Amino acid sequence: MLNQAEAVSGERVFRRNPLRSAVGAIVLSAVLSAVTLFVLPKFLPRTMNISTRGVLVLVVAIALTVAVFAGFFWFRNIRIVIRPDAVEIGKAGNRETFPRATTAFRSKITEHRTNGLPSGTTRALIVHTGDREITIELPGYSRPLFNELMATLNPIALPVFDDPVAAARAGAQLPTQFTIDATGERRLATRITVAAVVFLVIAIGVGLLVAVPGFVDSELSALILLAPFAAVAAIGFGIGAVQRRRLVRSIPAQVSVDSQGIRIDGVDTPYAQLARIWLTPPAYPVKRLRFDRAAGKTTTHLLASSRVGITPDYGDLLLAVRARTAHLPGLLSLDLE
Repeated sequence: MLNQAEAVSGERVFRRNPLRSAVGAIVLSAVLSAVTLFVLPKFLPRTMNISTRGVLVLVVAIALTVAVFAGFFWFRNIRIVIRPDAVEIGKAGNRETFPRATTAFRSKITEHRTNGLPSGTTRALIVHTGDREITIELPGYSRPLFNELMATLNPIALPVFDDPVAAARAGAQLPTQFTIDATGERRLATRITVAAVVFLVIAIGVGLLVAVPGFVDSELSALILLAPFAAVAAIGFGIGAVQRRRLVRSIPAQVSVDSQGIRIDGVDTPYAQLARIWLTPPAYPVKRLRFDRAAGKTTTHLLASSRVGITPDYGDLLLAVRARTAHLPGLLSLDLE
């Protein structure tokens, strides 16, 4: 696929999806051209004839279109080529190569909000080389593509032990059984469900009262105003209840890890059936486990949040999975949301 990393002769190439870039450029160009058509003539001298106005508007629209396409496909089109010994980053005519042996890479993800609502996400790659720190924004990089990029640059590896016995002992000390407590999440789902039922009962009750002869002319007729508000609230809480119930179903009670696979609530998932295991970094407030199966199906489990607890600690789970999948390099990656 165009929006995914390409493997070419021992190297991996990452770039934004050209099709999405083209669609975005076309849409933005159309909007700017329409604005130019309706707004620019208002600022032109009234003495200017219609043909000259038309030519000027056309020239401005073409200039804006060229600028938009240049921005999408040149100035903001960052291409990253990862080779075994070096990483090449940049756009055509302005690329820089960093040796992997002396360069460190880390991610920077910024979520933007407008009036408290998510309005976008900026993903960037921070490059540490020598005494330099370079921040490279990656516009157009989707979450899966950025995750794959960071998994390739910073694969999760076990610490190196000179003594194999010490390595085995370190792995054996890690817990393999984990218990998840979803009481808080279930309690919230129950409260939202109860609220939805209460508002639904109110809406139905008021609707039935309207059918009672003489109610509309009585002093209680003002209660009719409650019906639409109660109905809207019932729908809103109902949708929230469905979403919360679905989230609760994704929370397992028990997770166990061994060298063959991961067992969730008694169901075994062998590593051989998985293309990738994604675990949220421990510093994230919401921690998830996601399986990308070789057959193409994806399964996500919520393991920890402010209302979901895990025992032992989630960080121990990450270390345990890392240790048990050491013989399968590339299987485990961090899910950078």
